[in-house]
Amino acid sequence: MTATTEWVDDHFIAGDLTLDFANTVYRRTPELGADLLTDVDALATWLDRTHLLPASDDPDSLFADPEAALDEARALRGLFWTVFDAHSDGHTIPTDALSSLLATARRGINGLTVNPDGSMTPLAAEGVFAILALRAIGLVLNPPSRGVRACDRCGWFFLDSSRGRRRRWCSMKTCGNQAKAERFRAAHP
Repeated sequence: MTATTEWVDDHFIAGDLTLDFANTVYRRTPELGADLLTDVDALATWLDRTHLLPASDDPDSLFADPEAALDEARALRGLFWTVFDAHSDGHTIPTDALSSLLATARRGINGLTVNPDGSMTPLAAEGVFAILALRAIGLVLNPPSRGVRACDRCGWFFLDSSRGRRRRWCSMKTCGNQAKAERFRAAHP
């Protein structure tokens, strides 16, 4: 049995909800790290932490088929990796990945409402994945001026809000400090 992930502030550093969802692994590079979506409870806790849980649903019975929901969440995360990697590398967004995001949004569209301000509220569990897919599509089709970047050390995505748009790490607290410590040790054997 695996322990459910305890979500802390360091898991929400990307500057965008969909990028934070894409970052639900310990690391993406140089090799894939541990999956932080360990079980449906970890998924439900992440959704609660990001205010995406439908208000009327009990977190314990959120999904009719918990394993299928976890599989769908992981597949959606994989689509995010594909489109955000292409976006951050300046490549064309693969049409099959974009098509799959649109299909996810279409399947769950009846499980959400779109508010006058453009925000979305899930009415049912199906709406959660639709909201994430629609937000990712919006991020790719209308990229922020800050740009989506991937961390040089762990591969996590983030919006580059640095003044010179040359930020290299997801977080100075983790990857930035590790990289600087390695450089120092290399320079001072």
